[in-house]
Amino acid sequence: MSGVRQFRLVGGTEVAKFVLSSQEVDVIEGPLGSGKTRALCARIMRHAQEQRVSKITGTRLSRWALIRNTYPDLKRTTIRTWVEMFPEDIYGRLNWGQPPFHHLKFPHPSGDGTMVDLQVDFFALDKADDVGKLRSTEYTGIAWNELSFIFEKELFDESHSRLRYPGKEHGGSAWHGVIADTNAPDEEHWLALMTGQVDLPPNLTEEEKLEFAWPEGWGFYMQPAAVLENLDNTGRILGYKVNPAAENLANLPEGYYQKMIPGKSKAWIDSRLRNVCVLVTDGSPVFPMFRKELHVSREVLRPVAGAALHVGLDFGRQPAAIFGQNIGNRDYFQFELLGLNESSVTFAPKVKRFIAEHYPDHELSEVLFWGDPKGRDKGQQSERTSYEIFEANSMKVRPPPGLLQNNITTRVSAVTSVLTSLDREGRPRGVFSPLCRTLNVGMKGRYHLTREEDGELRPKKDRYSNPADALQYLVIGMGEGDAMVGRARAGVGTGPVRVHRGRRSMRRVAG
Repeated sequence: MSGVRQFRLVGGTEVAKFVLSSQEVDVIEGPLGSGKTRALCARIMRHAQEQRVSKITGTRLSRWALIRNTYPDLKRTTIRTWVEMFPEDIYGRLNWGQPPFHHLKFPHPSGDGTMVDLQVDFFALDKADDVGKLRSTEYTGIAWNELSFIFEKELFDESHSRLRYPGKEHGGSAWHGVIADTNAPDEEHWLALMTGQVDLPPNLTEEEKLEFAWPEGWGFYMQPAAVLENLDNTGRILGYKVNPAAENLANLPEGYYQKMIPGKSKAWIDSRLRNVCVLVTDGSPVFPMFRKELHVSREVLRPVAGAALHVGLDFGRQPAAIFGQNIGNRDYFQFELLGLNESSVTFAPKVKRFIAEHYPDHELSEVLFWGDPKGRDKGQQSERTSYEIFEANSMKVRPPPGLLQNNITTRVSAVTSVLTSLDREGRPRGVFSPLCRTLNVGMKGRYHLTREEDGELRPKKDRYSNPADALQYLVIGMGEGDAMVGRARAGVGTGPVRVHRGRRSMRRVAG
């Protein structure tokens, strides 16, 4: 492949299969240092060189979007790798506009006299309007660098709709498609579920199973682990050794993997080096008492007719709704609904339709909606508040009772009470459906504390904080705020409740 520098393609490897494939969708997954990003770039160049000659320009036209989740990572890793493989002194200067782009023109390596004309736009999907930028242009192909950081499958799906360049007037394209590279994703990531790396929740409906089916004709390439576990005869891990079957070893510095291991957690090594789907967390979890094996149901939680339906709402541009019912003094959190770059004007009708579809036995007027108290404030783009927008859709939202000034300590304490208290049979009172995937990952540690500029520890605001906040409003709305202080909950029996008291946390959570 002309122009590909510092990249040796070894036959029979997953990297080779990926680079040489022409399927419409291809994803390669592997450990750090396995050559995935370079393979992604090489795949772009290969398709560019194989394009048909345009009937109009006489050149081989193609246009690509190369995407990373954040702009700093885009600059530090993705673009750096690209210019190392296709240096500016050979292929032309990379333009650092918004978005950055590289326009490459060079003679076709066959010597047939034609020119390869390749345009590459570099996107970071860390801002709301970046999705709009992706929709505004037509592409030959779209490449996702580190797909494990793209948590919303809708973004990946959206990229399929932009594959229309070059058009028929040029003679069309020899290939259109979407390609991606990734480390092992979180165990609740859509890619892990679709590729069968983790088991699907049991008792899914046929329609729900279709959401996780890997489409026929899509390619998935799993690279070998970079390191192997050294185990004693009892299965205890004694250490790690480099896997001789690991890919790209010839291109790595001596001792590359051995130097990575010291000081790393088992979860980090499993995810980044052994290519295993686990959850790697940063910072101190807001809810360290949450345990998947204890609090997440093994089966999908189905709505119960006759039991009141409560909905917790968090607003903003990434809104969230958590749906729950209290049955037999246990709180069942059954579904999550997340919005992507949308206001309450768009999200409210979605919530309404979701209730009609999943809770057909519940009249909308009887559903109890509990929202972020800030939802009563007017937005910058509208004179209507989120509460007013929901009410216009026949959903009356109330602030959770007793939640003064949206105090974070009160909210966290209410959820903690549900997680640590037991019912009469000794079971946790808070039960989470496996369908609440983002919420469950957040509860397991991705919803964590971070120290802000004023020195206070507060929950980090990101995609996990939105459903976690909605859960907090829901829990207080369901009466757990009253239960914490010994008052009877509305509509709930007043029988004794066993409460498990763990060690008192010394972590500081500021309001």
